[in-house]
Amino acid sequence: METNVEIMAKHISAQAEMFDRYAEGLYQKCLMILKKYDAKNRIRKVYITGCGDSYFAGICVRDFFLKYAGVHTEARHAMELSRYILPYEVDENSLVVSISASGAVARTTECAIRAGEKGAVSIGITTNPKGRLAEAAPDLLFIELAENLGLAPGTQSYCVSLLSLYCLGSALGYLNGTINDEEVKGIFSYISEINESMRKTAEADSDLIRKYIECYFAQDNPFKVEMYHVLGEGPNWGTAQFAVMKLLEAAGFDSVAQGIEEWAHSQYFTTRPSVHTVVIAPKGHSHERALEILGAVTVKDGKKIVIGEEDDEDLRRAADIFIPIIGMKDIREKFSPLVYAIPLELLAMHISDHLGRSGFDFGNKPWVREENFRQIFGSRIVTLQEEEDDR
Repeated sequence: METNVEIMAKHISAQAEMFDRYAEGLYQKCLMILKKYDAKNRIRKVYITGCGDSYFAGICVRDFFLKYAGVHTEARHAMELSRYILPYEVDENSLVVSISASGAVARTTECAIRAGEKGAVSIGITTNPKGRLAEAAPDLLFIELAENLGLAPGTQSYCVSLLSLYCLGSALGYLNGTINDEEVKGIFSYISEINESMRKTAEADSDLIRKYIECYFAQDNPFKVEMYHVLGEGPNWGTAQFAVMKLLEAAGFDSVAQGIEEWAHSQYFTTRPSVHTVVIAPKGHSHERALEILGAVTVKDGKKIVIGEEDDEDLRRAADIFIPIIGMKDIREKFSPLVYAIPLELLAMHISDHLGRSGFDFGNKPWVREENFRQIFGSRIVTLQEEEDDR
């Protein structure tokens, strides 16, 4: 039987080819759905929602929608959208995109149902065409993963969510006239280039990250890792949260995700030698601020783990450990989550391997799995009508 780490390694490797395999079919499906609802003349607001990785994917792609789809877009956690925002803001001019890889998450399904009750366009994204989300959402973007790679912290499914959203945003932008057919082709070609960078980055960084972990998880190292602060901004605020989730799922390693700016107002004060600060720093709006923050980490004697493009000498000089993105220069920030997630997935995988543990530990504690699934999948779904009746 394959180990959790071996399965996760396969998931990471499989991501690089996914866009080329699925993009055209996904894009055409998006066009078909949006044309059916006369999206150009109807949709004025987009809400992307889900829980965990699905929600983080929405954060990562929100800015892409704002630029290329040309429509107001928000990424909201499913509970927040369903119970606190949707009853008041969502209407027939809204598009609600509900994401659940399993297709069974109760709160996400609730969003799809409530969106329909408000007369909104409701689209589900999933890898399970027979789940509750598929039943709740009138229209579905579905990717059947090419092979069953086993249960491990989700990386391939996360990539599915990102790619589906890039296709949906491109289709909406095309129909709105924000981008033309050639520009859509240019987006797809650019993501194909990023796919190659994903592959090269995974190959180049894996050994580097393994050696870092062997050093900084050693018992006799005075700077042995006690905690990670993972910092990202803009699209990569979602990547930072995704990274913390993978550290938790893969190795039971609890960490803190924070915005690059907000770190200066909060986790700066708890930074110390045993706290390793991971800074996700693509070239873009937060790059200069990231360099400033790295100087502040030094003041607090923290360790600086920096992810940036391989030719970024400023970042390299500022880092204690520099983890390079290989194969592309000046990656557009709105596309960067696709490749910047790769080193963080490898970090979680190698920590799990080094510590010899799984964050899930469902095999040894089936009652933990049972309660976890009850909370996520078995929670009561409340429609807007039922909520009104309860009052």
